[in-house]
Amino acid sequence: MDAIEVQNRIKTELRGSHVIINGADCSFSVQVISQAFADMRPVLRQQKILQLFSNELSTGELHALTVDARTPLEVAPAQQGGLTTLTV
Repeated sequence: MDAIEVQNRIKTELRGSHVIINGADCSFSVQVISQAFADMRPVLRQQKILQLFSNELSTGELHALTVDARTPLEVAPAQQGGLTTLTV
């Protein structure tokens, strides 16, 4: 499974979502930004995404999928400079 397939599957399930993918081969990390997550706890958001790939994860076609799932409002403060990042 490649990054395009992962992205397309998420975007098909969560129309209007923004998906950022990092990784290669069969190990990916994804950030999914969708209004569909508005009333969901973080663990349920992750489960919703991981459920889309349950078959591939169980067969090993997809080895690892790390999920960061947020709403647009949760991402907006970081984009507007509302958070300070310190690098040590």
